[in-house]
Amino acid sequence: MAKTVHIDKYARDAEHWRTRAAIAYQAARILFTHENALMLCFEAAPVAHHALEMFLKTALINEGYTIFNPDKAGQLDPSVKLDKTDCAWAHNLVDLAKLLAAKRPEFDLSAELIVPCYVPIRGPLTIESAFAMFDPFFFELRYPGELGELDGIGPDDVRVLDALVEVLAPFVGSMTATAKPPSPETTSQAQSSEQRDSA
Repeated sequence: MAKTVHIDKYARDAEHWRTRAAIAYQAARILFTHENALMLCFEAAPVAHHALEMFLKTALINEGYTIFNPDKAGQLDPSVKLDKTDCAWAHNLVDLAKLLAAKRPEFDLSAELIVPCYVPIRGPLTIESAFAMFDPFFFELRYPGELGELDGIGPDDVRVLDALVEVLAPFVGSMTATAKPPSPETTSQAQSSEQRDSA
């Protein structure tokens, strides 16, 4: 007999997911914009994927979804009413984005994603292809291994991350916690100014 499972207390808590997504977003930006970004981008990319996944799940919670494995819905206590179709699960950004687009038609995955100062490898980016670009960052870069789907990676991918977070903003609610951290250039300029002032 299968063990009874329960729904996690944060499975419908959009605010908690949004806060964690904002933290991951800031962490990814710090790594992508670090002075050693050419090396650190391999760690920044999975963190960026994690941030986008949590922002998407935040938006899906706002649309009535529960973050729960649909394959385990039958193991819930009978008093808990949760249909498999009301579950959002797994890590594939494109699949999660399609769930959101099905609920919110204005979230148009075929729309071009405008990314200032970024030249995509395969022509203009759509919102869907930008999410697809980040999927291998999770599936292939978390651990050492052969690369199959990854087209490339670099510090400029932070620009695509920023653009996707901006597109998701209307669907996740208050985004004050996602304010971008200062870039390394801004930080170093401020430190130089402080040093001049104290001299």
